[in-house]
Amino acid sequence: MKTNGIIIGVAAVAILCGGIYLGSTLNSGDGADGGSSNEANDAAAQRAASRPSGLGSGGATSTKSSNSRESAWAKLTEKYGDSRTKLSKKITEDISKMMDDAMDLTDMGARLAGSESAAEMATGQTTNALARRLGLTDEQKEKASEIVGKRVSERFDAVRELSSAMNEDPSAMMETILAGDAYSRGEITEDQYNEITGETTSLLKNVAGFGGRGAEFSDPLLASELQPILTAEQQQKLSELTEQSQARANGRGSGGMPFQDGTLPAMDLEKLDTSVQSAQKLTGGLRAMMEGFSELQNVTPPAE
Repeated sequence: MKTNGIIIGVAAVAILCGGIYLGSTLNSGDGADGGSSNEANDAAAQRAASRPSGLGSGGATSTKSSNSRESAWAKLTEKYGDSRTKLSKKITEDISKMMDDAMDLTDMGARLAGSESAAEMATGQTTNALARRLGLTDEQKEKASEIVGKRVSERFDAVRELSSAMNEDPSAMMETILAGDAYSRGEITEDQYNEITGETTSLLKNVAGFGGRGAEFSDPLLASELQPILTAEQQQKLSELTEQSQARANGRGSGGMPFQDGTLPAMDLEKLDTSVQSAQKLTGGLRAMMEGFSELQNVTPPAE
């Protein structure tokens, strides 16, 4: 039974559940442009944000004391009400668990497909796509693999660290969710919503937008780091592919799925809770499917 293609597809869907994808990284900024100052600034900002020490609006960090967290909870309760604050905490915990589950599933899928890890598989897929589209030499491909591997590791680390920060201090994500609920019901303006959620949503953009056709060209920082190993013609081609990839990504909506394309939809709490629960069910089903594939691999004799 040839299951590799199915397994890779399942892994991709698993990551979509959490809004995270194998491949390269987030589309952010206005595109790569052969090492321009704007690209460098975008790349530096993305690098600085890729390892969150905390999560948040209002200065929330993972090192808050328990008293500070209790104070933040009290402020949210006073502003949004006790029942909605409790529901926002539940949703935050579910999203964090969903992110962890999605990362575990990518590793499971990668191992079933013959790779050591999801990061290894993503690095190989991205490097091969770059080599094919840019016409890399063997020497360039080897150097590109090192650069891509580093970026992929950073993205995967960012996902796990964000999840950890959400567990350590969920108040910033809770407020983002609560503000989306208030905005969806017309209780606050769009400007107020953006002010409350801006810092948190900027962190979420570090864990979204992986995958889809051409996604390996959507990362301005990766494009910037590849420039020194490319010819002038290859640099121009990469710039064009990056712009095209970002244009496609900007044209896709989130469809209400948390974190897809770097967004957490502004919707009422009950609908968001239902959306996250549905994604969790899908993740659970995918885990069972992958475990079944693993058992089949163990009992199916190799092809002669």
